Amino acid sequence: MTFPSRFSFSKARQQATRRKLALTALLLGTTSALPALAAVGAQPAPHAASGVHAKPAKAATPVARRKARGPHKSTSPEDIQVVTTRTARYLSQPGTVNIMSGKELRELHVESPKEIAAFTPGVTAVNATSGSSPIFSIRGVGLDDYVGTNMGGIGIYLDGVFAPYPALYNGQMLDIENVVVEKGPQGFDMGRSTTGGSVNITSVKPSDKFGGYAEWGYSSYNTNTGKFAINVPITSKISNRTAFSYTKGDGWQHDINTNRRYGAQDLLAIRNLTKFQIDDKSSALLNIHYTRDRGTPMSPQDVDGDAWHDQPNGTVGVGPNARFNQVNVGQNRVGRKEDGGGASLSFERVFNFGVFSSQTAIDMYRRSVYDNYDGESIQIADYHWNDTYLAQSHDMHLRTNIAKIFHLTVGIYESYDKIDGAYTSYRGFLFDQPEANLTNHFSQQNLSTGVYVNTVTNITHNLDFIASGRFSYDERGFHGGTHDDNGVLTGTTGSNLSYLNTSHNYERFTGRVGLRYQVVPGTYLYGTISNGYKAGTYFAAPVSAPQALDYVRPENLIAYEVGVKSSLFKNKLTIEGSLFDYEYHNRQTLFVAEMPGRPGQDNTITSLSLGSISRARTRGGELSSAIHDLIPNLDLRGSFAYLDARAISAVNNIGGLPLLSNVDAHSALPFAPRFSWSAVARYGIDINRYRLTLQASYTWKDNMLVALGDPNGQTNKISSMGLRMEFAPKTSKWTAAVYVDNMLNNHGNTYSFTGSDNSRAQYLQTPRWIGVDLRYNF
Repeated sequence: MTFPSRFSFSKARQQATRRKLALTALLLGTTSALPALAAVGAQPAPHAASGVHAKPAKAATPVARRKARGPHKSTSPEDIQVVTTRTARYLSQPGTVNIMSGKELRELHVESPKEIAAFTPGVTAVNATSGSSPIFSIRGVGLDDYVGTNMGGIGIYLDGVFAPYPALYNGQMLDIENVVVEKGPQGFDMGRSTTGGSVNITSVKPSDKFGGYAEWGYSSYNTNTGKFAINVPITSKISNRTAFSYTKGDGWQHDINTNRRYGAQDLLAIRNLTKFQIDDKSSALLNIHYTRDRGTPMSPQDVDGDAWHDQPNGTVGVGPNARFNQVNVGQNRVGRKEDGGGASLSFERVFNFGVFSSQTAIDMYRRSVYDNYDGESIQIADYHWNDTYLAQSHDMHLRTNIAKIFHLTVGIYESYDKIDGAYTSYRGFLFDQPEANLTNHFSQQNLSTGVYVNTVTNITHNLDFIASGRFSYDERGFHGGTHDDNGVLTGTTGSNLSYLNTSHNYERFTGRVGLRYQVVPGTYLYGTISNGYKAGTYFAAPVSAPQALDYVRPENLIAYEVGVKSSLFKNKLTIEGSLFDYEYHNRQTLFVAEMPGRPGQDNTITSLSLGSISRARTRGGELSSAIHDLIPNLDLRGSFAYLDARAISAVNNIGGLPLLSNVDAHSALPFAPRFSWSAVARYGIDINRYRLTLQASYTWKDNMLVALGDPNGQTNKISSMGLRMEFAPKTSKWTAAVYVDNMLNNHGNTYSFTGSDNSRAQYLQTPRWIGVDLRYNF
């Protein structure tokens, strides 16, 4: 992981330092920093090729000067401080990159990774189950799997550490510096190979200045949120930053019979970062974090709840005209107990010939979640997600330049992760047996290694040639299967309905080539061709057919993209647009299939399972722009995305299991809304020594499929309007704000599916949410 590094030198050594700063700038700015740097408060870097011609003082890495602090001895009244952030390197890539700063996240009340999608063009994220397994998709690329083993085509990185499972990033959106979303195949300069892109969440790093903040918020449904961060310089070479967040609130759903509440929050997260300045050229960062979640999961609504006519009341669901906050959980057990944490150690060393970085991380997570998955008060298909995660990774790379025109990154990545689980589906009513349970007991292990090279060659002063390559090797093994816990289907208690004991390995070369041309200072054109690879996977939910557990082949994608990036009027206006064309081979996706039920009876079980589409294609375009103070005191941001994602090959079965509804050629792909857009406006009003800021935001996403072969697997068009008003002194010592999210109180269905009894279940938008935030900076 690359993290802020600070080096202090005496005046007698400044001349040598300038040469090193220029070198570091070239290493980090392999192509020029994009106009989006303005979004995080940095200045744009000059063209990478101009590093050959520019004066050292104008290096691509931002350079700030400040007075020396503490016991440090220097013959100069000023020290030179160099801040080399991973963000600068992300933005220097010729490709679409969207950034949200920590300040913007607070202003838009973004509290979890999946909420980033609302304000990022071409990105979707939903919770597929009450047990909170987010499904991410970028430009329609992801993995629409709802179980805990989901390893999608999107790389989620927390402070540079790859999180292979959704559970591992629960709660860690606290004290954030910025979120960077990069699109298209990745893995050429860090981390694991991905087909769709990456989401990089970076926390605020320790500094040598004492400070921090305390924040308290109160909002709808008696929700209290407390946040705290403190930065303490321990010695002249050691500094520490501790961040804390706790949210607790009542649920917004209530049961139509018991009046119990669901959707309650009880989430605690802690992170401690310690930075060690080993010497003038070396630094290390220790990251220790912990998450605890005791919230109450939401419940879906079963909108066809009158399917079972033999019930006394004629219904077991909430019916087609239910209120948005009505659910029917009854006496079913619903709850969450999750605990997880980990540590990472990052090291960086500056040499005369380059910068070496290394990061080692380990994370563990344990969860037990009872989920009213079917939305009914009887156990037709409720779930218990009971699993333990272990993830270890190591990434190291060297960045250097040769002859001042050839910029090189070379590195190696290795990771090992394991998940042991017992996923139980309670289907008592479906099989007419009170204790009819199906449990998938399994162990899954994944080994991933990769060697990557990324190069940028300055052909002319204005033209760069990009060439990257990666060799990946993945080995995945699965041992386990579904047990008939009570012998309902087989007549033998605990017998296997499906079983798999296998491993698969796969190796693949991927690469990227492209050109980037500086039209005029601050305006660039680029074009790239790249291919991405995602390893094969298994499906771990309880299923009665062995074919549904079987290995799903690796996914491959070829991506073509052209784009433009421009920064005008001294960064007051930034524009980024792109057109892209993706071609899939063996696209991994979720299908609804029919599986065998009780022997001797003419019934089947409808169940989700993973499969692949041999060929598919996605085409589209994106446009985003920001206007900062071009009109005094007014900031505007907006984005727009268009997607046309379709299967080319038809699918009518998974391993011989018929689909509930066949997928024809040219059918739309899941998690690919045709249109989506967002807009944010902020206007400041000065009142003597104070400032009043008004903000309005609006997001809109088209309807989309969430699974193939499912006639009920389609969402509504989802829109949300938010308002915010802040009052603070011009010193920003404190801030008081009131806000409302989903002001129009829309209740669109964000995820829907066909249940095991062929009824339709759906999750709805969180309703109108009103709150107040108080923040004090010290």
